[in-house]
Amino acid sequence: MNKRVLASSLSLLAAGFIFASPAKSEIVTTGALVKMCQTKGSIADQNFCHGFSQGVHDTYVMSRHPEKNPPFVCFPDPGPTRATVIDNFVAWAQNNPQFTSVSAADTMMRYLAGTYACTK
Repeated sequence: MNKRVLASSLSLLAAGFIFASPAKSEIVTTGALVKMCQTKGSIADQNFCHGFSQGVHDTYVMSRHPEKNPPFVCFPDPGPTRATVIDNFVAWAQNNPQFTSVSAADTMMRYLAGTYACTK
């Protein structure tokens, strides 16, 4: 009897998670990302900053068709460290406050394209 009650309770709990409304996703703004990247004492903020930044670059690399869409971001060889790129992005974003309230992913791509533009 107790096993049935427990199983029923767990089933109802699981159903609640399944049918719950999904969390509203929000765009990470440039200002929010810069603030997290500057918070060197917070492991969570640093992990988000580095993960988000790497994700933006990885999405760019993976979504680009090599023949139909030539690269526009090219790192030198040897390239800078991720931390260096992020620190320079933070400085660039602070000097370009017009991007504070817009998508951090868009702003980061603007920075990368301007700083690491491919030369022909």
